[in-house]
Amino acid sequence: MRLFPTENSMKQPGAVRRFSRLVLPPFLLVLGLILIFQLLADAGFIRHYVLPAPGDVARSLVSDFSVMGAFALQTLRIAAFGFLLSVLAGILFALLMDRFKLLSNTAYPFIVISQTIPTLVITPVIVLIFGYGSTASLFVVLLVCFFPITISLLQGLRSVDDDLLRMMHTMGASTTAILRHLKFPASLPSLFAGIRISSTYCVMAAVLAEWAGGGEGIGIYMLRMKRSFRYSAMFASILWIIALSLIFYAVALFAERFSMPWREKPAGQ
Repeated sequence: MRLFPTENSMKQPGAVRRFSRLVLPPFLLVLGLILIFQLLADAGFIRHYVLPAPGDVARSLVSDFSVMGAFALQTLRIAAFGFLLSVLAGILFALLMDRFKLLSNTAYPFIVISQTIPTLVITPVIVLIFGYGSTASLFVVLLVCFFPITISLLQGLRSVDDDLLRMMHTMGASTTAILRHLKFPASLPSLFAGIRISSTYCVMAAVLAEWAGGGEGIGIYMLRMKRSFRYSAMFASILWIIALSLIFYAVALFAERFSMPWREKPAGQ
């Protein structure tokens, strides 16, 4: 019998309390709103042809689960590949912009301008250029997710402590060594801040591309259910989109914790 609690036994209750504090309030809020919605629908205050009741959405989610899952996998594949390309391209371009000032001064305004064009407007143009299929969808995801990653990492690279930079130069470190041992590790929090932001965009970007005719995924399923007046199934597909987006966000958080184990928790939590 232990007279004093071990370190693990002391950490466990704290982890449980932290999890309960973060998860329980929003879960109870959503559950309460769903119950109120269902009661209003049962009482006739909300027409089913306007907004389907949560019970109808749940039944559609269960009955069409395999069909929705097949469509969702297509969206997941495009979103995952496009998001990965965005991360790689964003890191590479930010490093090049930090290294070559002429490239930064030339490309930065065009990167900003590309984000001022609404995605719904530019997506049909991209589909016309690349044709119907996965290529257009990948380019839409890349266009949407590229900006936060590039700008966040570039800001991090340019925010490194000047004293540390001078010390590295004094020690005779090369540009590559400074980037490897100082600038890039110091900018990891900024990089993952951009990755977390982009992780919430990639699924919706893939869905927008599908709406414009680029591929077959959960966005196409949603349109078909809308045209068939199966609004409960349409809302069920929205739940799939939310679930996929949360998966990407969770993966981004895990990657951040894995890459920066010295941090107690990701920024913003």
